[in-house]
Amino acid sequence: MESTPAESCRVLVVEDERHIARLLEFVLSRAGYTVRTAYDGTSAVAALESFQPHAVVLDLVLPDLSGGDVLKAIRQSSACANAGVLVLSAHTFELDAPSLDPGGRTMYASKPIAPTRLLEKLREFGALVPAVHPSD
Repeated sequence: MESTPAESCRVLVVEDERHIARLLEFVLSRAGYTVRTAYDGTSAVAALESFQPHAVVLDLVLPDLSGGDVLKAIRQSSACANAGVLVLSAHTFELDAPSLDPGGRTMYASKPIAPTRLLEKLREFGALVPAVHPSD
């Protein structure tokens, strides 16, 4: 992804635990991102074409499709195949990067993730974020 100002950078949050989704949404919105949330894999896949995210924050354990299936759909999408994907999981055994996205633009982090770490990860994809701290 090219460097994109945060206010024009679209981030899709895919998280079925609503309290975690709301926290991610809050942190990203406050940093200036345009955020859409999907609470299951089916909704996430549907949002790929309509929302065309620059980055996706993806939980691996979802109620319908697996996070791995959503990641495959992202990589096959004409709208966002090159989107940066930050996979979040509370289960470290699931963070097998090469098998999920060999050669892809995917990073992995364990839950819980600190707000500053989340924003740092997005910066690594080239998504520019203003110097806003969640405690401000």
